[in-house]
Amino acid sequence: RVTENLNCLAMENTAFKVRLIETGKLRSTGAERVEFVLVRGGREIPVAKAASGGELSRILLAIQLSLPDDLLPATLVFDEVEAGLGGQAAYLTGLKLKELASFVQVILITHEASIAALADRHFLVQRSGTLSSVKPIEGEERVREIARMLSGSAGAEEAILHAEKLLGLQE
Repeated sequence: RVTENLNCLAMENTAFKVRLIETGKLRSTGAERVEFVLVRGGREIPVAKAASGGELSRILLAIQLSLPDDLLPATLVFDEVEAGLGGQAAYLTGLKLKELASFVQVILITHEASIAALADRHFLVQRSGTLSSVKPIEGEERVREIARMLSGSAGAEEAILHAEKLLGLQE
């Protein structure tokens, strides 16, 4: 299931394996250690040695999506799970996060407009000195925030049009 989910997260032709490695010593946790491995082109590569930040995020998401419902926590928090991703990989990650949100509450901190546009609810977090504020946004305010995420300017006309398309407000 993890491999299937990875393939849906723009990690095509990648398989996920769990390897048990004998340590030669008996400890309170056992006599083996666990290693996550990616298989690409027939080569097995330990995740710890080969995965980029974006790949690590997608592996974590693929594992969460693969768990049985009764093992999922009520809430999952992801902080910039899209780090190191862009374009199609970021969008596919957003779709998988939305799928996961149908089973559990997902709280996501993101700077990726295409992912933020997929959310059921959008909150703007702003910091001023040592104080932070969290404010729900919707409607035109959300369009402008998505536009700002896209272009750095909440008023750029092309960014507003793109934000409206991402939010499904126009074709």
